[in-house]
Amino acid sequence: MKTALITGVSGYLGSHLAKTLKKSGWKVVGVDIKHTTNPYVDLFHPCDVRDAESLHVLFDRVDIDTVFHLAGRIEVGESVKHPTVFFDHNTNGTNILLDVMRYWGINKIVYSSTAGVYESKEDSIKEDDKVNPMNNPYAGSKFSAELAIKHSGINYVIFRYFNLTGADPDNEMGECHEPETHLIPRILQNLNNFTVYGNDYNTPDGTCVRDFVHVSDVADAHLAAAEYLARNGSSQVVNLGTGKGYSVKEIIALVKEVTGQRVIFSYEPRRAGDPPYLFANINFASDLLQYRPKHDIISIIRTAYNWETRDRDE
Repeated sequence: MKTALITGVSGYLGSHLAKTLKKSGWKVVGVDIKHTTNPYVDLFHPCDVRDAESLHVLFDRVDIDTVFHLAGRIEVGESVKHPTVFFDHNTNGTNILLDVMRYWGINKIVYSSTAGVYESKEDSIKEDDKVNPMNNPYAGSKFSAELAIKHSGINYVIFRYFNLTGADPDNEMGECHEPETHLIPRILQNLNNFTVYGNDYNTPDGTCVRDFVHVSDVADAHLAAAEYLARNGSSQVVNLGTGKGYSVKEIIALVKEVTGQRVIFSYEPRRAGDPPYLFANINFASDLLQYRPKHDIISIIRTAYNWETRDRDE
């Protein structure tokens, strides 16, 4: 049985990935600063990835096959206010983890990066398109971590996620950020008073366009990446999205279609660091990992809605 280490296991993607790996026969070891009761985690080690001593204790205790590094700070707006915090967590934390991995001879990592490193463009984005890590400190911190991984000598798949969203189809887990910053759960939580940030983008309806990908499809891609690395696949950077972009106003209309509820919204100025367009070209992921997203935008919104309304339904 292979053993996976998931950093950030208590988080949104981490909890879904634990389920995917466990159901595929892996032993799941998790690291996080927040406790988890996830039944798919075999061993939980409370630890900040910047704590090298605690990581060494864990790696001495458990034989790790592949590290899935998801831990980090994700709020773009907060990164603009507190850039050094994001470089500390996302870049320095990754450097410390890599040092510990090298010490223990662990040579496979799947890393959680972001499509935010790319220069915005109206067409779908390929892996070799222009990057602009100066977009915002969050993107800069993630791109710096990418560079550290590329120079570490460790075999890697770096995923540049577009907009993760949706919830477990079995409704066992879903999004729960504090504060919530992701578009679809923000709409569902604020149907009567939703704020759209920016209606003056150079897009067809003035609101920004994003590629929304279901968290379970992203978890499946992580499993495929680990299997690819196990076959001695070469290190790669891979986009994860659906290849389709939707504007904020289009998502609002689709939420109404799925839920049958009107969304009352108003406009506020753009948030710092938000580009007008971000949607993926997923041809490389499809060729390399046989990546085929199973969930369309309606399924994404429906699973998110089921999660948000679970307490009222039970």
